[in-house]
Amino acid sequence: MSPGSPDPSASTAGPVTGPRDDPSTENAEELAPRRSRRVFPYVALLPAAVLVLGLMVVPIGATIWHSFTNWDGVNSTFIGFKNFDLIFHNPIINQVFVNSLIFLISVPLILAASLVAAVFVYEKVLGWKVFRFLFFIPMVLSPVIVGVLFSTFFLPGGAVDQVLRFVGLRNFSWLGNPWSARFVVILALVWASFGFGMVVILSAMSTVDPALYDAAAIDGASWWRRLRSITIPMISGSLQFLSVINVIYTFTSLFAFVYVITAGGPGFSTTTVDYYTYITTFENGQFGYGAALALLLFLIVLTLTVAQVKLFPNREVQQGS
Repeated sequence: MSPGSPDPSASTAGPVTGPRDDPSTENAEELAPRRSRRVFPYVALLPAAVLVLGLMVVPIGATIWHSFTNWDGVNSTFIGFKNFDLIFHNPIINQVFVNSLIFLISVPLILAASLVAAVFVYEKVLGWKVFRFLFFIPMVLSPVIVGVLFSTFFLPGGAVDQVLRFVGLRNFSWLGNPWSARFVVILALVWASFGFGMVVILSAMSTVDPALYDAAAIDGASWWRRLRSITIPMISGSLQFLSVINVIYTFTSLFAFVYVITAGGPGFSTTTVDYYTYITTFENGQFGYGAALALLLFLIVLTLTVAQVKLFPNREVQQGS
């Protein structure tokens, strides 16, 4: 073979290539990560879902069922709506629900105190850092500690009576009179709650453009006019949130305050629905009756919450408008 002649084996052999990939293998390799990404969120949520199911859904369902039974904590017998009939024919229930409605007076007081405290801190009045610290202290105290403090202050011969005696007044039985006992509970609730409201309102006020206040000041708007026409409309969403959660709290979480300060007395003048539910269920052993009370309380709170959301004026202003 001459040096310039072509190699016959090269002309007959095809081009040399590597092994071809199987399309089905490529698709499987691409689908596997996608499938795992779709499944992983559900696997990650599974422990939380089990906890919610076991600690919330199942107990709620059991409470609804036992509200229609005569249950002693061990054995239960279905009795239909008899528990609810007993509730509506119980004369004490009327006073208990009236007490809960009276304690709703604390909600506007909490909103007003939270707004004033937030404005003081936001505008950095003299001593605002000290105020911020003092206003926040009640928020970190448990209701039991707050209840012990106020029951001690308003006991006969306590700190409040000492002040009254100093100004020439006589001692007063604060916890022995129905209306003054309610006043003490409301005062304790406002003092313990307005710190959280201050934080929420401060957070909302920090989103307001300071140029709005500067422009209003240039136009000669007073402090009250700036508060009424700028601050409150801008933070109306936060005020609605505080109103809703404080109404819920007043109906469902006054147990510690009432238990420690007045124990529901004098008589039933400070007994709330949640406290009466505790007495009926755990002191009298009427678990089915207590479950019916709890279900009725839930329906009342749900109705009030929906009513607030629907009726609260939606005045929040968009800064870009």
